[in-house]
Order: sequence, then C-alpha cells, then structure tokens
Amino acid sequence: MVQLAPDVPKDTGDDHDTAPVVWVVDAPGGGYVESPDIEGRVVGPHGTVRLVIVPDDERDRLPRAACDYMILWHRVPLDASFFARNTRCRAVICASTGYDHVAVEAARAAGTSVFHIPHYGTEEVADHTLALFLAQVRRLPDLRAHVRDGGWDWRSITDAPRVRGMTWGIVGLGRIGLAVAQRARAFGIRVCFYDPHNHPGVEKSLGIERRHSLDALLTDADVVSVHVPLDSTTHHLLGAAELDRMKPGSLLINTARGAVVDVSALRQALAVGRPGRVALDVVEGEPELPHWLRDHPRVLLTPHAAFYSVESLAELRTRAAEAVRELIVAAPVTSAVRVA
Repeated sequence: MVQLAPDVPKDTGDDHDTAPVVWVVDAPGGGYVESPDIEGRVVGPHGTVRLVIVPDDERDRLPRAACDYMILWHRVPLDASFFARNTRCRAVICASTGYDHVAVEAARAAGTSVFHIPHYGTEEVADHTLALFLAQVRRLPDLRAHVRDGGWDWRSITDAPRVRGMTWGIVGLGRIGLAVAQRARAFGIRVCFYDPHNHPGVEKSLGIERRHSLDALLTDADVVSVHVPLDSTTHHLLGAAELDRMKPGSLLINTARGAVVDVSALRQALAVGRPGRVALDVVEGEPELPHWLRDHPRVLLTPHAAFYSVESLAELRTRAAEAVRELIVAAPVTSAVRVA
C-alpha cells in the first residue's frame, strides 16, 4: 500500500489555511529517502513535509488533492491521469537531472509546473564514467577474477590497449559531457563529440573536435560515452544500425539513461565485437536485467550509482527542497530549472 503520513489531508479537495503540504515521493526497496529530514529542515515553517512511499502497483492510488508541492524521485512515474485527478498540486520538483518519468504536457495542461535539477552531481557522473573506462580498458574485472581464482600472472591482462592516443567520442556535450571531455584530455586522449544542439565553435574553446553526424563519431571513436537526456529523439539512439557502425573492439559507456541504448540490439552487437566491451550504469528496464547481460564477460555493470556520493545526494535533496521553499515564498527559483 501507499505509505502516507496520517496527518496529510486526503481526498478532501477543500482549500485550507494551514501551511502548504509538501510530499517527498519515493519507491520502496532501494529508494533514496529514508526520512525527509533534509527536506523538512530546508522548507522549515513554510510547509508541512511528508515522505510518501509508492509501490509499483499503487501508482494510481495517490490520494486526490492531497499535496501542494511534490519532490519526486525517478522510480515513481507520474502519468497524465495523475495530473487529471490532482489539480491542487502546484509544482513537481524532479529530484534528478532527467524528467522523462513525468507527463510534462499533461502537467502543463493542468497548470502544474515541473522542474528538474540538472546542475548537481556533475563531478560524480563524470568521475564514474572515467572509472568505468579505466576498469574496462585496464581489464580490471578480468584481473580481479584471475587473482580471486588463485592466479598471479600479469599476462592475464591480454589485449589491454594504451590509453594515451585513443579517440574518445562523446555523445551529448552538456555539463557532464564537458566534464568527461576535460578528464579524458588529461589522459592524453583525443576527444571528439556529436551534439547538434551545442553552439558552433565551442570545440575551439575546448580544444576538442566536432563531428557533424553520429555515424562519423561512431566510426572514428575507440571509446563512446553517452550523456544525453531521454526523450523521443534519443530513445534507442544507439540501436542495431548505430552499434554496427562502431569500431571493432571499441568500448561503449552509458551513464545517462538506459533506454538511450537498445539493450536487445546490444547482445548481437557484442557477439560481433561492435562494440568489443560495454560499461553500463543504466540499463533499459532496470532494475530487471536480462540474464545474458548480467553474466556477459565483456560487460561491466553498476546499479545506477554514477550520480552518488555522500555530498551529491545531500546536494540534490537540498536543491529540491530549496526550490519548493522558493516557490512557496514566491521568490525566484534558482535551485531548479523549469521545464513546464
């Protein structure tokens, strides 16, 4: 059942003179918030903060007209029916960089503002991307397995390439893509990028190279990392045809959104070595994963953890709560970015 604090008004639909009700909405089992202590401290006397835990099969039972503001974690989607029956909700703050789990057009039609927080955790995701890169290129999973099985032979590293001089292709040169580019260049890696939305000439200021098509980037890069939001234009951006254009033996890294990479096409692509290795922090359909993917010897998986550090999680929760407070007191919203 939906776990809802008993003193949150439910199903009344009546206006009230008490402080605005703020929900922190999360999923059970591996959720992000155990207690809304940070949110309560930041919102302070301006609102009444409650944690609401919503199981997968209870999403359509969120009480009608029960909150004024919502801080929403990405494992709980809000579809059009939610906004049709919750017209009191003034704003949804997505505690994430992405907002593909919210029916944005339906929210706009219902008069509900939607915000996200793209400017947190940039360092962590970029660092994690580099960690996945080094782990795969230096064959750390293979070496660890070799030592764990009783071996101690450096030759088990087999075909590890030299990092300096490799070509790294970045798909999406936003905040995280830029941070990855800076880190990759420090290793002596040649960096190119594909991003049709970025300003012409940005490559000159960064000392990197632009590719004017995704195909050109895929055929040139030894390493491809993905840093794009998920929407209708990026869903399965890397499908069977695109994967087939990657260099033999190349490395694909995804720390963005799982559905950017067609996981069903990935199996055949790995079978022919295009790419040769994969490192994924996000997977289409997560947390349910195909058995072949979990067990594949050339796939390195981490459980959607790239965003995390002690500091980044606290920063994300604080920014989301600050955005709510700013909305309540009618101050300019500087802690989040409006999308609808």
